[in-house]
Amino acid sequence: MKNYGVVPAVSLALFSWVLSCPVFTEFYPDPKDVSDQEGEYVEIRMDDFWAESLYVQFESKAVMAFAWPEAERFVLVHDSVQCPAREAAQDASQAGTACGSLGKISLPNSRESVWKVWAGTCMDSVTVPHPKPGKVIQRVGLTDKWEFVDASKAVSLDASDSLLMEKVSTGMAQLRVTEVHHCPEEPMPEWVELYNASEISLPLDAFRFCDRGGALGKEGDSIQPYQALLVSKDTSSLRAALNIPDIRMIQVSLGFLNNTEGMLRLCFRDETIDSVYWNKGTVSCPAGFNPFSMRREFTPGYLPHGSQVYARNVSQTGGANQVATSLVAAKAPVVYKLSSRVVSKKGSPLRVRVESEHNVVLSLLDSAGRCVWKSVVSAMSNEWVKVPAQEYLGIGAAFVSLSVGEYEDVVGILVRP
Repeated sequence: MKNYGVVPAVSLALFSWVLSCPVFTEFYPDPKDVSDQEGEYVEIRMDDFWAESLYVQFESKAVMAFAWPEAERFVLVHDSVQCPAREAAQDASQAGTACGSLGKISLPNSRESVWKVWAGTCMDSVTVPHPKPGKVIQRVGLTDKWEFVDASKAVSLDASDSLLMEKVSTGMAQLRVTEVHHCPEEPMPEWVELYNASEISLPLDAFRFCDRGGALGKEGDSIQPYQALLVSKDTSSLRAALNIPDIRMIQVSLGFLNNTEGMLRLCFRDETIDSVYWNKGTVSCPAGFNPFSMRREFTPGYLPHGSQVYARNVSQTGGANQVATSLVAAKAPVVYKLSSRVVSKKGSPLRVRVESEHNVVLSLLDSAGRCVWKSVVSAMSNEWVKVPAQEYLGIGAAFVSLSVGEYEDVVGILVRP
């Protein structure tokens, strides 16, 4: 994976001050539903810094100069008609969004690009990764990392909070506790598995274990759609004990989990969204358990296909102990059907019917699990897709992979002469 560098213009000693400087936060170079001239934009976060002018430069093009925008967000567009709606405010100077003109500059669709923004002694310089059609490129906090988000889901933090609060109020927690190890065999530390059962990235700084430690992440940290991660107070020891390098882990001061009887509550802001209780009759130490089936489980960072991930309805009025489990299984993000799991080199082509509300990455993997062919099936297409297994696979076992976000389902096939 490439590292896309961010070059701050001030020393780390002034990091807290830099947080208020203008910084690039979002790029939309390659719209799908409208022309580039109508849809593409660049977003800059302004925060509390102030100067007389703001300057932006794309690679070696002419510097763009703007009067200081009195707004939290400054969006560069080609047509002022495309400027996002301003937030309602009595004082126009407090409007949430201001816009400037990109002029004749076109954002590249097929390569990386370099951008600079500066004002006074502040400067932010970024390398934006190779665009993907219909994807907004969002910066992860103030790091040098970027993530791709569907344009329809690239909502502001306030809108995201409203969406999450709506889910919380209906009792359908999007971030769920899916495995608890309250008394593992030493030297393994205690750990908890969390799973994002939604189709949107969730901000980890908005979640915490109620009354146990702080937030699950810093500003900009997120858990991706259908991704699982492990939480422990000692991630170094846990990684060494599990010896599975690709599991995502985060360190949180959980304190000690009681071996005989205890409870964990997961909070969004100040609201309890999930709660897990165990006692001596749950499982025998040192086994861990699945809070939904209440059965023994040891699958760190991995949810088996067809596993029970139910919605837990946490009462907001009856206290933390009023927890009911709704027996409604979480919907898989993609449903599929193969025309056959046995393919002949001289026979009919393999076809896969894909049904999903999201774009699905459909891949062919050889017997060693290496990707030899890949395509994207558009959301809501609900169609049979021809998969060129005869052209890309040799005789023997192979696999078809379907993935949405961090969710992946893999099914084996056999290629015959």
